[in-house]
Amino acid sequence: MKQFPILALLWAIATSLLAQKPAPLWTESDRQYLLTNLERTKQEIIQETQDLTLAQWAFKEAPDKWNIGQVLEHLGLYERIFAQEADIMLSSDPEPGLDSTARPDSTYVSWMDDPSPHQAWWNAEPLGLMHDKDNLTFYLFGRDNLIQFVKETTYDLKAHYTFRWGDERRRSIHALMVVHWAHTDRHLRQIRRIKGDVHWPK
Repeated sequence: MKQFPILALLWAIATSLLAQKPAPLWTESDRQYLLTNLERTKQEIIQETQDLTLAQWAFKEAPDKWNIGQVLEHLGLYERIFAQEADIMLSSDPEPGLDSTARPDSTYVSWMDDPSPHQAWWNAEPLGLMHDKDNLTFYLFGRDNLIQFVKETTYDLKAHYTFRWGDERRRSIHALMVVHWAHTDRHLRQIRRIKGDVHWPK
């Protein structure tokens, strides 16, 4: 009979510890927000590129501009770059205290909406060695794996942070994914501009 008070005490301690565990910063609503936009931009890339001819894949507005194949290669490289960055940072301890300094999602969307030119890092510069639809396959492989990660992860993506140059210094994995889908929107606008060129091959 003496075991019952001990069990009751252990239960009370366990319940107290569970009650003290803070709620995750990254919610199911946040997860759905990322999934909706990652899937939306993926489908728009497919819609814009799946029926292109060889000439259309290779068309450039000017000799120093990217063609659509290179745009997709660039996007496919970022699928891998951001997936690796997230994986590395998720191996470190969470830092939920940084959430108070986090920038709103709208900051990153506005940054990608800015029409001024951005310069790609050397590791995201397309080489243009893949042929036409291979670029779409390359992009989709990365995007599908990233969507699967966001769909299944049990990590708090607003408690794990990457490092950054400049004033921001730290960026949550959630914010990294917001930049990612907004970056795809940026290049969707580029693809549509290329297709709207007066010399676009019919």
